[in-house]
Amino acid sequence: MEIDIKPIDFRNATREEWNLYHKFRRSYREEDSPGDPVLSDEQEELWMDSYYDGFKVFSYYVTRKDDPSEIIAFLRSRYVTKDSPSYKGNEQILRNLLYVLKDYRRQGIGRELMKIVTKHAQENGKSLLMTGTSQEDGREVLKKMGGKEALEMRDNRANLDDIDFEMLETWLREGPARSPYSKLTFHTKIPDDILEIYCRVYTEVVNQAPLDDLEMGAQIITPEHWRKNEQRIEAGGGIWLTAMLHEENGDISGLTDVVYLPEHADMLYQQLTGVPENYRGQGKGKWLKAAMLLRVRDEFPGVKTIVTQNATSNEPMLAINDRLGFKLYRELYSCQVETERVVGYLKGK
Repeated sequence: MEIDIKPIDFRNATREEWNLYHKFRRSYREEDSPGDPVLSDEQEELWMDSYYDGFKVFSYYVTRKDDPSEIIAFLRSRYVTKDSPSYKGNEQILRNLLYVLKDYRRQGIGRELMKIVTKHAQENGKSLLMTGTSQEDGREVLKKMGGKEALEMRDNRANLDDIDFEMLETWLREGPARSPYSKLTFHTKIPDDILEIYCRVYTEVVNQAPLDDLEMGAQIITPEHWRKNEQRIEAGGGIWLTAMLHEENGDISGLTDVVYLPEHADMLYQQLTGVPENYRGQGKGKWLKAAMLLRVRDEFPGVKTIVTQNATSNEPMLAINDRLGFKLYRELYSCQVETERVVGYLKGK
């Protein structure tokens, strides 16, 4: 089988290229996450634009020479730019998403795309390649290249009907009893007057999550980055709901946020739940979880499933989620491999 590999710049893509990509991603999602809802074309295009924020992006698609009407494989590589606040500690990394549709695997397509990956890595001084997978085929290939499964994640899901809301009511009462000077607030947009401190706290807690052996630096959330993502969700008709705890001294002592997308009407996505280190041990995480889930039950009656992801090593958060009724849906693996190892593998060494 002869193939064509073509670059695509999604910020300047033609409608024909977008249509090809949308057809591919529906097939990809059905293989990778069967039964899960798929973003609308409009929402996908909004979020594809977000991959360029603070990153240099290279994307390619593969078609058969005898049938250019269907993408059979796709590659996106990106690295953090020097002007990004997250550059330090991540400057050596080239992040990659590479997917070959099942009917076209084991025919050398992935190898050809990996040649492109290593070329970009070498030209831009990136010594470490990273990717993620949930599929056995992907894990097998990565191990052959000398890759390491550096971080194991759990995709956990809970049926809202199975959650013990009486327990949540207890947690909601215990929270202010243990922290009587803390104030709970909800927001669909972070107010301007607290956005800067909120982003500092969000940055702190998001970087508290275990990375295990993943060799990456901190992720820095800026007010500009936050506002852009708010606008993207709002433009797609979605709701980004945040609960946070405030202290008398002006600190934000905990936060949790969820995203609701109308095209995924029966699912809701739990993002981050975190408490800064100096405010831990006061039941604030349970208070926030309880307050949010009770709010979700009342405000989103169509939601049936809550989706969240946590590192397998994040035992405290997994313990809370287990008590709430979350069950393992699938395992996800973040993998890394040195660029030179892959170069050697591709040369047959």
